This record gives sequence, structure tokens and C-alpha cells, in this order.
Amino acid sequence: MYDAPFFYLVRFWVDPKAEDRVIAWLKGGHMAEVVAIPGYLWANCIKLDEIDSLGWSGYANIYALESRAALEAYMANPIREKFARENAAFAGALRTERSWGATAIALAGASAAPQRRTPARGTPARA
Repeated sequence: MYDAPFFYLVRFWVDPKAEDRVIAWLKGGHMAEVVAIPGYLWANCIKLDEIDSLGWSGYANIYALESRAALEAYMANPIREKFARENAAFAGALRTERSWGATAIALAGASAAPQRRTPARGTPARA
């Protein structure tokens, strides 16, 4: 599920007084609206253990995309104007940093579920 060739990352810091409202906005539809856009594969919101120098909580949204072209289409999509208006409600209580790029290295950890492979012809299948 977590493989993707391209990612869009939104790291953000939230004033504790606005944290519940920001999270409600994300859960209430913003993230679902983003991943409903063609080219998006999945999204995760991560609560970071970090607190900034102002005492604000850190988060990171990770969006997986099919390609760089999918992100470019999103950046040109008029829905971003709607998101900017919604985001304006958090002025002074939300700081964001955006980054994006292609997967350079992808590894599965020891605890990852093994992928079932079809044996080559004439090769006995292993349990």
C-alpha cells in the first residue's frame, strides 16, 4: 500500500489553541478532498513528537502520487483556491512548509509482510 513513485509533503506547526480546529478540518474532509484528486494514491497525517520553540505541535501530511505530472496538475487545480480560503481561518495559528520529490530508495523492513511471489515454471513453490 505504501509504495509510490512521487510524494508531496506538508509539514506544519499548530498553535495549541487552534490544534483541535486544524485537526477537525483535516479529518473533516480536507485530506479526503485532496486524495480524491486524480493521481493521488493515499495520504497519512503524522503527529510529530517535536514541539517548536513557541510550544506549537508539529505534524506532517504525506501524500503519495502516481507521478510528478499528478502534482503539477494539482498545483494548477482551482480547488487550491478553496483550500487557501479554508487555511486562512487559521492565520497566525498555523505555519506550513511544503516539499515534494521522487522516491530515491524504497526498502521494506523485517516486520513487513512478505510479498507472495509466483514461482518460475518448473520451480517448486515454497510455503
